Amino acid sequence: MTSRSWALALILIVHAAIACGGEKMRASHTTMDADAAVAAGDPDAGPDLPAADAAVEPPATEFDIVVDVEPAGPYGQRSFDVPARSNWVNTGLFLRAGESATIAASGTWSYHDEATGPDGITDIEVVGCPAGMLVARSGLHYEDARACVGAGAEYTAPRDGILYVGANVSTDLGETYESRVLESDGTIEVTVEGTGDTAPSIAIGELAGYDLAAVASGWVELRGAHSVVTVPVADAVRDLGSAAASIRVLDSIYELHQEIRGAVPAAGQRIRFFPDPDVVPVGYMLAGNPIRCDPSIMSGGDTQRILRASEQGTDIWGFAHEVGHDFTMAGGTWVYMYPNLESWPNIFTVHALRALDRTEDQPNLATYCDGRDAYLAAPSYPTLRSDPFLQLCFLLEFEEDGGASFWPSFFAALNDLTNEDVQLDTSDPEDRMLWGLIRDRFSEAAGVDVTPRFQAWSVPLP
Repeated sequence: MTSRSWALALILIVHAAIACGGEKMRASHTTMDADAAVAAGDPDAGPDLPAADAAVEPPATEFDIVVDVEPAGPYGQRSFDVPARSNWVNTGLFLRAGESATIAASGTWSYHDEATGPDGITDIEVVGCPAGMLVARSGLHYEDARACVGAGAEYTAPRDGILYVGANVSTDLGETYESRVLESDGTIEVTVEGTGDTAPSIAIGELAGYDLAAVASGWVELRGAHSVVTVPVADAVRDLGSAAASIRVLDSIYELHQEIRGAVPAAGQRIRFFPDPDVVPVGYMLAGNPIRCDPSIMSGGDTQRILRASEQGTDIWGFAHEVGHDFTMAGGTWVYMYPNLESWPNIFTVHALRALDRTEDQPNLATYCDGRDAYLAAPSYPTLRSDPFLQLCFLLEFEEDGGASFWPSFFAALNDLTNEDVQLDTSDPEDRMLWGLIRDRFSEAAGVDVTPRFQAWSVPLP
């Protein structure tokens, strides 16, 4: 088994993609979880944040498909492109349980470099349907059932939800690890016909003048430069005063992550935040595209709602953390993070919160290094390995050695490595080979030998 295959198999078991906002992250420590100036008049650009926070509207990627619909049905018939690499296309149709729509498709895309039409490759199965087949689902609930559509089928909704379509490439978990980008390509044309209500996608620059009360389905998607939030209309109305600015904050987080990563996840397409009660038993939020969220993130208290992210009192750690997870998977190798996948995304989190001057009302930012002195008085690697906040404290010390260029230099070098390039010793519980790789790459990025700092923290080395 290759190193990438081994690591992916392991992650599929432990799934290190749980992340939490506010104090909920502290409680999760013992749980192993699993590119452009603003286009004039572009409605996606939205209102400006203060200059330091202003996000830049990029050119739309070929994978960001928006199906324009009216606020209410009947939906009628719509035809649109569906790229295989799109992390699910919102058809603009909302179906209530038992309602149906007709879906037809034509064209060619590919799965693992094998060309196929929308019927897929019949002798390879993925999540109950042929690999590379056009599939449909009601909502984007984690690892929920998919309907095998192919070149054409009548789809009946098993639950209330927005109808999404996409290529059947991987499991939802596998998509977190960039499987959709790595394993598929091409575009087909899809036609959807139905009489149901609509679920509009609204650019934040149009939001203030949009008649939300006319949206009969009760659901909308609000999109910015890099972010999409799927949200009940009632919550969009309640937070209308802060919604556009909050999505701009999410966009700014994305851009700040890109500054230090030098790469983007999901081939640069917008990252969707989707409310999913099915992830609640797993975690507060689950990284990927979409980022699946406890529904309270859309509908809960004032200090946690995503459409209040622009408000000073809102805890935005979790949003930055989850997007950080996506950036850690944005090309190159990721198996170096195995000793604790929850600490590395927070390198991005801390950088973003500081750059946004959001250091107040962020409990985790204030406390992540609280255990440092006690640990250094009696260092024990098993403790460091199991505590993502303590490990984050350790990792951020290396900025002292390399300055502001340290993390961009480190990640740029990692982009030259694949998972297959990383040697793993699965029999070593102390992960010496991985820590040796990290030490060597840290020394290169810092321009000094960082071994003494590793030794002070009792980090095992080969």
